Amino acid sequence: MSGAEDRELIRELIARTGRLIDAKEFGAYVACYTESAHYLLEADSAELGQRMTWLDMPRDELQALLEESPDHVHDLAERLHQITVDEIALDEETAKALSTFSVFRTDPAGVTEVYAVGQYEDELVKENDGWVIKTRRVLVKTRMFRTPTPMPL
Repeated sequence: MSGAEDRELIRELIARTGRLIDAKEFGAYVACYTESAHYLLEADSAELGQRMTWLDMPRDELQALLEESPDHVHDLAERLHQITVDEIALDEETAKALSTFSVFRTDPAGVTEVYAVGQYEDELVKENDGWVIKTRRVLVKTRMFRTPTPMPL
């Protein structure tokens, strides 16, 4: 497989994660990660002068969080991710990707607003001729959420 083909597969994978989480296809979303994957959600706090960690969990905990989410009070709005893959540094079996995202939230009345913006810093590995995410660090720029949600971004 050429570098161009690998880059396109990585772009498609990153975009797919947004579509799957928006569609609440949690099993397929988690399958985009390695068995030993790690998910981090962080924000820089100007008030505290440091980075805050909101989620820090291995794949199995991420999967449990997603599976349990219907059992909790949660936001009934629909979310739509827009993701742009900005950079991909590719090695033969590993890659690093930097992406920019925005998440739009449409409430049950049909009103849409920007919910969150930020960046993904993904470390990926090739498994079975495909790419999966080994580590996703989400650095969210939005720190004040009108409607909080336990869902990953």
